[in-house]
Amino acid sequence: MKLDPVEIRTLVHAVTKHTGTPLHDQDLEQDIALHALEAFERLDHVRHPRALLMKIVRDTVRDYWRRRRSSHDLEKIDERFLAQTPAFEFDLDGRRQMELLERALDCLTESRRALIDLFYVEDYSIPQIAKMQKRSISAVKMDLVRSRQFLARIVRALANKKSR
Repeated sequence: MKLDPVEIRTLVHAVTKHTGTPLHDQDLEQDIALHALEAFERLDHVRHPRALLMKIVRDTVRDYWRRRRSSHDLEKIDERFLAQTPAFEFDLDGRRQMELLERALDCLTESRRALIDLFYVEDYSIPQIAKMQKRSISAVKMDLVRSRQFLARIVRALANKKSR
């Protein structure tokens, strides 16, 4: 396949269009052309060459941004201009989560609440809980999984109800 620089430039534009920052970097285009040439030489027959070229462009552009993000550009950012999240927002969010969790735990049955309490609060292992409750380990595991899923559903429902 003959590599057309205009086609590569067009594909780079198509890939970077959604980022809002178009790239006009000759090095990037040459890097893409090199990767494409190596790929087409390595593969004997390509059924969909434009699709392969698009994948090469997308991967190369992604790698370009990753390299750029981890390079000296980040060092130039002035820390004073970064937004700081107020500490009280974290406290409010943590308090709200604890309140939702407490309300959800109150909605659980006594056996499910006891199982979650033994495992997470009292730090008992599953075999220890199984021995205490005179049940099999697999039954305790399944009960714990179901209790956690049920608790998560209740917390989600309470959070959705509260946010409305």
